[in-house]
Amino acid sequence: MELLIIGMVIFFGIHLVPVFELKDKLVNRLGKNPYMGIFSLIAALGLGLMIYGKGHAEFIPVCQPMSGAHWVPIIAMWPALIFLVWAEIPCSMKVTLRHPMLLGVLLFCISHLFANGDLATILLIGSFAVYAALTMIRQGFKKKESKIPSSTPKWNLVGLVIGTLAYGLIFNFHQNITGMVIPV
Repeated sequence: MELLIIGMVIFFGIHLVPVFELKDKLVNRLGKNPYMGIFSLIAALGLGLMIYGKGHAEFIPVCQPMSGAHWVPIIAMWPALIFLVWAEIPCSMKVTLRHPMLLGVLLFCISHLFANGDLATILLIGSFAVYAALTMIRQGFKKKESKIPSSTPKWNLVGLVIGTLAYGLIFNFHQNITGMVIPV
């Protein structure tokens, strides 16, 4: 459990740097690419410790998931993955949804919290849910000016297809990826 918590402190700690003026100072001092490289390495270290720590944490039950709650992530992960893809491609859904990456992460987290009730999972997934929600609130929900055309049906469709394919792969190989069986 300790490594999970240390990983959370590192991962979310480095993600607080852009919130403060420290990012601008570091970019001016180091340059943009070196800053991004250091930021990425520290974030990857924190994420790795979180994953390793979760995998080796003692199972401490906190609550019993509701009967049938395992269906919530099965259903919610399809749009969550589509949102994650839309966040990374030049589609109008990025403008329409304003925070597709954070919405995808939040949907992933909330759906998985329905189906899991152990302390390590609640800490890991709950921390990402809180981070995503607070970041959306901090950034606001008003649409910003964008260089992306307001209508990009091809890219919107590409995101839908890639997200659907990713969902199918993750659904079919979930046990290989996470070690957890999806109870269907």
